[in-house]
Amino acid sequence: MTSQLNTQSEIFQRPLTQNAPKSVGLSATRLALQLYSRVSPRKAGHLVNRMAFRPSRLPMPIRYEYLLDNADSYTQLQHGSRTIPVYSWGQGPVVLGVHGWAGAGIQFGAWIHPLVEAGYRVVLFDAPAHGRAQGESTDLFEMSEVTAKVAASVGRIHGVLAHSIGCIAVARAIADGLQPNYLVMLAPPVGLTAVMNNLGQQLGLSEEVLAVHLQLMEERFGKSVWEQMNLEALSRSLTQRGLIVIDEDDTSISPDESERIYNNWENADVLRTRGLGHHRMLWSPMVVETVLRDLGRPVDTV
Repeated sequence: MTSQLNTQSEIFQRPLTQNAPKSVGLSATRLALQLYSRVSPRKAGHLVNRMAFRPSRLPMPIRYEYLLDNADSYTQLQHGSRTIPVYSWGQGPVVLGVHGWAGAGIQFGAWIHPLVEAGYRVVLFDAPAHGRAQGESTDLFEMSEVTAKVAASVGRIHGVLAHSIGCIAVARAIADGLQPNYLVMLAPPVGLTAVMNNLGQQLGLSEEVLAVHLQLMEERFGKSVWEQMNLEALSRSLTQRGLIVIDEDDTSISPDESERIYNNWENADVLRTRGLGHHRMLWSPMVVETVLRDLGRPVDTV
C-alpha cells in the first residue's frame, strides 16, 4: 500500500522554543573546525569525534512538555550510573516511542491522546544525554541498549514509533531480541555510515579530518560498527508489519535513504508526504491518523 499526500496547505502545531536559530551555531562551528583543521587535521578529527557523542538537548519549553508532569506513570531506570526517565499514559498494549539524536521522548506528545483514546498505553523515555535523562554523551549502541531495557521494564511491546537515527537504534534492538508486532519508522537514515558522511558535509569537514573521526569510531566500537548499525541491511531481516514515513522536503535525512529502507522491508507500507520536512511529521495529524488506522484498535490486533 502506498499513500501519496500533499501536506503543504495543512496547519501544523509547532514546538514552542526559545533558542537562537541552529544555523547560527552550526555556521560558527563549521568555521571554527575549518580553521582548526588547517592547524592540525588530526586534532580537529579528535575534536569532531568528541563532539559526535555529545548531542545538544532539545530546546525547552515545547508545546507538549506539560504532558510529562501529567503522566499516568513515571519511573526511573538506572543505566550504569545514569538515570533514565520513563513516562506512560493509558492502559492497554504498549506503544513505545524512540526519539532521534538530540531529540526527546516528548517529541511524540501529539501521539499520546489519540493512542490512549484508541486503547493503547504510550511509553516514552529520554535516552542518555537527551531530554531529562542524565549524562553528557552517548552513542547508538547505548541508545539501542536503553531502548531494549525500557521495553523489558514495561512488558510486551505491541508497537514502536521511531524517528530518524532512533530507527537505527530500534532496528539494532530488534536484531538483538526485541519483538514488537508493529513498527513505524519516521524518516529513517540508511545507516551510521551515511549519518557520519552527512555530519561531515554539515560541518564542512575535509576528507582527512573525517577519516580521523571514522578511525576513532572503529577503535572504540570495532570495525564491524558500520555493519552493526547498517539499517539498510538490518531492514532486510525485519518481519514486523510496519510503516515508513518519507517527506520529499526532508533536508536532514535524504528521502532516497528512507526509500532504500522501504525497498528492503518486506512487510512495510509507505506514506509519502510533502512540506513536513524532518520534524513536523512528528506532530502531523495526517501522519498520526494514518498510523492509527494502520494499527487499528487493540481488540482488532489481538
